[in-house]
Amino acid sequence: MPAIAPLQGLGFLLAGYAVVGNDALQTLGPFLAGNRGRVPRPWQALFLCAVLCAVLLLGWWTGQGDPAWGRLAAVELPEPFGWPDLLPALAVLGLTRWGLPVSTSFLLLTAFAPVSLGGMVLRSLVGYGLAFLLGLLVYGAVAWLLERPASGGEGSAAPWLALQWLATGWLWSQWLIQDLANVYVVLPRQLPASTMALSLAALCLGVCLLVALGGGPIQGLLSSKRNGDEPRSTTLIALLFGLILFGLARVIQTPLSTTWVFLGLLGGREAALSWRLGAAGASPGEAGGDGLVRTLTGDLLKAGAGLLLSGAVAMLVPLLKARI
Repeated sequence: MPAIAPLQGLGFLLAGYAVVGNDALQTLGPFLAGNRGRVPRPWQALFLCAVLCAVLLLGWWTGQGDPAWGRLAAVELPEPFGWPDLLPALAVLGLTRWGLPVSTSFLLLTAFAPVSLGGMVLRSLVGYGLAFLLGLLVYGAVAWLLERPASGGEGSAAPWLALQWLATGWLWSQWLIQDLANVYVVLPRQLPASTMALSLAALCLGVCLLVALGGGPIQGLLSSKRNGDEPRSTTLIALLFGLILFGLARVIQTPLSTTWVFLGLLGGREAALSWRLGAAGASPGEAGGDGLVRTLTGDLLKAGAGLLLSGAVAMLVPLLKARI
């Protein structure tokens, strides 16, 4: 198997930290919000790392050394690997610090395969639309009943907290199958056991750091949504998002932006709840329309800004490599 250069190792660490830190918005954000002040953080980190190890090792074993579940088959490893190849991960880190929910698939994958950007955008738009529609239908039909104020105090949250852990384990596994490609894109497509163990330890360390920090800067996007820290709400979000990713993985075998899929689900949810429950202090279906439009527009503008920056970085990397 090909040796891994030190620069590639650095690229993997940057990509891993960038993906886990940015995508906390999608998968770990609801879990961390629902467990805040309820479950000790070491137990949260242990649970998430256990799921990570199971999914990663299973993919590596069944893929004969490929931990990315075959999703990098059409993405070639850059040869030689140079310092410009670090720019996509650094861009994700910078945008995450600003609280921008950028798609790591767009930034990290298209920089190595720029021709894939058009297809990835199309797949992601389809994913956004399907997730929005599912969120609108599910929450508009029945799930809005679970978003009403709960009676019974904190004790009533315990059963939902247990269900949330199950739903998060399901979602976390499906997200890893989709997005592990973003992390391992800088490494050879088959890894020996020693490299696999080191990469797994690094990712677990990143997850523990994320839990210790409480989710990172982009956690605010989830917190701004209705009942964003309630175990009932976060359980249903995790379950629906996991089901969407599971379905998309069966149909689409190439990478797409899970960030856009998540924003679509949240957008459909907010639209349904605005219709069913209305704004605070208003009857259902009345006030809140302007706020909903601002929320949806703001989320899409942030995602769109990330897409434009991704395209710019994807074009910049090969230009820089051609000059060195």
